[in-house]
Amino acid sequence: MAFLVLLAGGYGFWLQYPAAKVGKVCSGILPVSEILDLSGKSRLSLFGSSFESGGDSGEVTGPADLEAHCRAGNAQVHIETATEATTQYGIYTFQKEDDVLPVPLGAGWQGFTAGSGASVLLNCSNWTVRQGSGILAAVSLWDFDNTGDKRLELARAVTKVARNVAEKVGCKTKFGSDSGLKSPAAGADTKPAGEASGTCEGLSSTAEVRETDASVAPVEECVLVGDLQLRAEYGPFSDRSRGIVNGKYGGHDTPSGVDRSTAWTAATCQGAQGVGYYHASPVDGSDRKFTSDPLTKEERADFGHFAEQSAARHGCGAPASLPS
Repeated sequence: MAFLVLLAGGYGFWLQYPAAKVGKVCSGILPVSEILDLSGKSRLSLFGSSFESGGDSGEVTGPADLEAHCRAGNAQVHIETATEATTQYGIYTFQKEDDVLPVPLGAGWQGFTAGSGASVLLNCSNWTVRQGSGILAAVSLWDFDNTGDKRLELARAVTKVARNVAEKVGCKTKFGSDSGLKSPAAGADTKPAGEASGTCEGLSSTAEVRETDASVAPVEECVLVGDLQLRAEYGPFSDRSRGIVNGKYGGHDTPSGVDRSTAWTAATCQGAQGVGYYHASPVDGSDRKFTSDPLTKEERADFGHFAEQSAARHGCGAPASLPS
């Protein structure tokens, strides 16, 4: 009897280890080692009193119940189907300011980091739109030291979360490379427009641009310094989610147009990418209104080129033309 009590006590103590806590949340989907890395812990860490965990997910077995949100140490994790996602922007540092741009993960993953958050979008070829089309996995950090090592840990964690989810719920998809995954860049690069080779390649309406690599990601940006901010969005990031009810084209009813502060166009994509939504807006701090100061011929050409290049990378159709 004493042995059983001791054994039970030891088991209860084990359940307080950080590794055990990670293994219990989010329906057991989280990659333990990678999530622990983000909190400076290892599988051998014994003291978990300061390691917080918890969440609101039930048992995840397939696309019908695929919604999990949990915290494990320094990491906040969100997992949803691509067509039902509602939190895609809430956990990032995305703002209108052009100094925080999404940086692609590379290595064949359709994902990116942005500030202290990272996201991966997977297409599930065996799922219909009604089943969710694909998987959105996102990880954000409470405390983030923006170093190369920490960015690589974040990239490894979010890609492993996505892989674990896909394998658990039977999503047939193409994964990126784990061995080829490298630390994402710390941010965007500002350079003369003629030297751009990433998301701003071939644009010339301004002297300087701010860009990231042009690897496939569900959000891509290019800043025409002092002028326009260009963004491409796919899947749940194109505002097709249930959180947006005003129109499937980034909240608009038509596939292209221009209003007071936004010029937009859209393209038809496949699977979880859904609608590709591309838009241009004045950079933060500008009082420009497109109704009184419309896009110039050169700006329209740059915006069209940006949208076409992004759509081609994602295997989408040609974006709709802006109205004359």
